[in-house]
Amino acid sequence: YGTPHTSFLTRDNSVYDLPSPISVTSSIPLLPPQRNPHTLVEVTSFAALNKFQPFNVAISSNVLLLLDFHSHLTKSEVVGYLGGRWDINSQLLTVLRAFPCRSRLGDAETAAAVEEEICQNLFMRGLSLVGWYHSHPFSHALPSLQDIDTQMDYQLKLQGTNNSFQPCLALICGPYYPGNQGMESKISPFWVMPPPEQRPYDYGIPMEVEVTYIQDGFLTNDVLHEMMLLVEFYKGAPDLVKFQEMWGPEQTYLDKLKASLAARTPKDQGFGHVLDQVYSLLKHSS
Repeated sequence: YGTPHTSFLTRDNSVYDLPSPISVTSSIPLLPPQRNPHTLVEVTSFAALNKFQPFNVAISSNVLLLLDFHSHLTKSEVVGYLGGRWDINSQLLTVLRAFPCRSRLGDAETAAAVEEEICQNLFMRGLSLVGWYHSHPFSHALPSLQDIDTQMDYQLKLQGTNNSFQPCLALICGPYYPGNQGMESKISPFWVMPPPEQRPYDYGIPMEVEVTYIQDGFLTNDVLHEMMLLVEFYKGAPDLVKFQEMWGPEQTYLDKLKASLAARTPKDQGFGHVLDQVYSLLKHSS
C-alpha cells in the first residue's frame, strides 16, 4: 500500500510575504529566475486544457471533518495522510480516513515514528495510502511551487509498478484565510499534470480535481479519538489558536470552528454532545 516518506514532514515551511498567486496553463520553468518555492499557483480545470479528469474521486465527510478540525487548532501548518481504496476497474479513488500527523514540521525524529504508526493503522484497516493533506492557515488554499513538487514526488511513488496507474490526491485546507466566504474553511483538492518529457525539470501544472462528497452515517469512535489526541498534542503550545478570543466582530474562534465543521457532519445528529465535550476541552486548553 505504499509507505509515506518523511520529506514532507521534515521540509522547511517558513512563512513568506507572498506575491499574488500565479496562473498557468503549461508547465512552470524552474529557471530562470530562481523561483520562490512558496509562490502560490492557481489551479487549472481539466476542461480548460481540453482534457478529461483521468480518475474519479469520492471523499467521506468524516475525512473532511477531521482534517478541518486539525487545521483549525494551530496557527502553524499541519499535515496528515489520506487512507482509502483505488478501484482500477471503475477508476474510482475513495478517500475513507484522514490520519493527522501529530508531529511538528521539521522534526525528523518524531516524523519517522509518526509515519510508521500511520502505516500500521492503514494496514490494520485494510486501507491504502491514497494521498495527503496540509493546511495554509491564513492564506489561499492553493498549492505553492513546493507543494506541487511534493505532490509530483508522491504521484511517482504511488503510481505502482508495471505501468499501472494509481492516483494520489492532495488536499489543502485554508481555515482562517480572510478571503474565504462565510465561516467554512476552503478545502481544495488538486493533482499535478506532469511536465512534458522534453522539459523534465519544470514544475507540473496543478489541476483542480472534481470530487463527490459522501455524507457519512455517523461519527466513528476512531475520528473522535483522533480529535481528542490532537487537542492533547497541541495543548499549551505557543501557536495554539486561542478559541475564546474573537475571530470576527461577533464570533469567537470556537464559533468559527463549529460553523466550519457543521458543513461536514454525518447524518446521525446524536453525536452533538460528544463534540461539545471536545469543544469544552479546547476552551480549557487554549
